[in-house]
Amino acid sequence: MPATHPSPRRPFAALLAALLAALVALVTLTACGSDSDGGSGKPAAAATSAAATTHEVVDMSGRHVTVPTHPNRIVTNYPAVTQIIFMLGGIERVAGVPLSNLTTLPLFKKIYPPLAQKKAVFGADTTTVNTETLLAQKPDLVVLSSGNASLVKKITDLGVPVVQIASFPNYSKLNDGVTFLADVLGGDSPKRAQQYVEYVDGNVAQINKGLASLPATDRPKLYYTANNPLNTEGGGSIIDNWSTLAGGTNVATVNGVQGTMKDVSIESIVKWDPEYVFCRDASSCTKIQADPRWSSVAAVRDKHLIVNPRGVFVWAARSAEEALQPIFVAKTLHPAQFADVSVEQEIKDFYKTFYSYNLTDAEVTGILNPTTP
Repeated sequence: MPATHPSPRRPFAALLAALLAALVALVTLTACGSDSDGGSGKPAAAATSAAATTHEVVDMSGRHVTVPTHPNRIVTNYPAVTQIIFMLGGIERVAGVPLSNLTTLPLFKKIYPPLAQKKAVFGADTTTVNTETLLAQKPDLVVLSSGNASLVKKITDLGVPVVQIASFPNYSKLNDGVTFLADVLGGDSPKRAQQYVEYVDGNVAQINKGLASLPATDRPKLYYTANNPLNTEGGGSIIDNWSTLAGGTNVATVNGVQGTMKDVSIESIVKWDPEYVFCRDASSCTKIQADPRWSSVAAVRDKHLIVNPRGVFVWAARSAEEALQPIFVAKTLHPAQFADVSVEQEIKDFYKTFYSYNLTDAEVTGILNPTTP
């Protein structure tokens, strides 16, 4: 009988069987590893990719919104929000802004010249939106000031996610707003926000310490002009917050005014007789000086008409530069208690820290003595 020889195909079959067995073992081991981590059995790379694309946030109006994890085409409707995004390092990702970001606050454009090339998606009133211009920016996120449900619906119906930033009635809410926006932006923005919160809290603590022994009788009466000399803000506003924090008394609040942008009569102001008037806009102080009806008011008689500082945004009302406002007001009202505080140096330090910009002395003077609007 002829000798038998092994088939040349058998070694290959054996090798193939061994490889298949090893592959099965590897798949089984991977599956077991997923189970031990509490996974669902989905491929890890796919799950990570999906998780990195979007996530859900609860905005400051309480809405649950799915937003990009790293939004790259952001549109804002409120100029102070644009400024906060700038402070948080996300301004390059802003594709559209309200008109007033382009027509007012020249220092913002000086520090960040590309701002002038951003598209005006919203009107100066912040609620009028050009939907064609909006969609042309291909936004992946719109940030709105809260309180306009119809505007939110109009934009979300276009398929663009919207988050709302609530008005800042006090410094705690200001910190919350900056922190929320930083979380939405992602990247290193949360770290920047934490630095800002620590700065605000430090200023509040410093002022509280300086005024700890201040008698109630030594708190000057303040009046604040908002949209015009006969428009003010009372209880529940951040104006009332910094007035009290800085050692003053908001006469509007004491006399029952609540909320923001409230009209009052000249007769009421004369009766309230504020010792200091802080004008949000230089034009309001000019009008007061020219109006004989104000001549008997203590602030006018004693030349205590104060034009409020403004830099990248006005300090007095609902912006990140609100952090500087109580220092300025406390120093103005109580110079003896804050003799060692240099407002000028505070401004320079703030701009260096939060905008990476070195202000000149002339620029600081311009911030403290604005002439427009």
